[in-house]
Amino acid sequence: MAWVRNYWLPLVLALLVHVAAGALVLRGWTPTATVAEVVRPQVVNASLIVVQPSRKPLAQSPAKPKPVPVTEVAPTRVRPPDKRQQPSAAEKARAAVDRKRAAEAEAAERRRRQLATLGEMADAALEQTLARESVSLLRDQQSQIAQSYRAEIYELVRQNWSRPPSARNGMSTRLLVELIPTGEVISVTVVEESGNSAFDQAAEQAVLQARRFPVPDDNSQFERYFRRFYFLFQPEDLLR
Repeated sequence: MAWVRNYWLPLVLALLVHVAAGALVLRGWTPTATVAEVVRPQVVNASLIVVQPSRKPLAQSPAKPKPVPVTEVAPTRVRPPDKRQQPSAAEKARAAVDRKRAAEAEAAERRRRQLATLGEMADAALEQTLARESVSLLRDQQSQIAQSYRAEIYELVRQNWSRPPSARNGMSTRLLVELIPTGEVISVTVVEESGNSAFDQAAEQAVLQARRFPVPDDNSQFERYFRRFYFLFQPEDLLR
């Protein structure tokens, strides 16, 4: 019997358990009941206190700087020279000729302006020379006219001159004569005495007796030559 060989150990153990249980019943064993004391808990009034943990201020972290935008510069692409745009030898030659012609034209214009400036300067110098010569000639003419009037005045004074007996050679007296535009004598003053009063008075009387001298009608000539002039008297001659 194959199953007996396979389960013989459990069967033996079950049989032993039953035998032991029957022996205990026969001996009058009764289980002892254990009474457990019930302890009533004491009631304690208590309240729940919730302790809030102290909150420490959180340290503010420094603000992070804003990133600066970086502008990317695109690299400049250098184009290789286009061989098709290179001027030919003929074009270069024509450009050189044009530059030469332009330089020559500019130089010619510069020379023309210089010559024009020199011509203007020469004309101005000539005008100045002519003006000076004209002024000089006019002065010479005025001087000649004045000289002719002086000769007439000299003749009138000589006619009124009476040499005193006390006059000696080497004596001289100088008179300042003042006229008005009509030629009338208004003042005669001895500015340099001869040392001989008779000689000085005779010279003064010679001018006063003339009373009126011929003068030019041109007021500028009169003011320049005849408004005031000097007479120099000497015994041997009468000098202006």
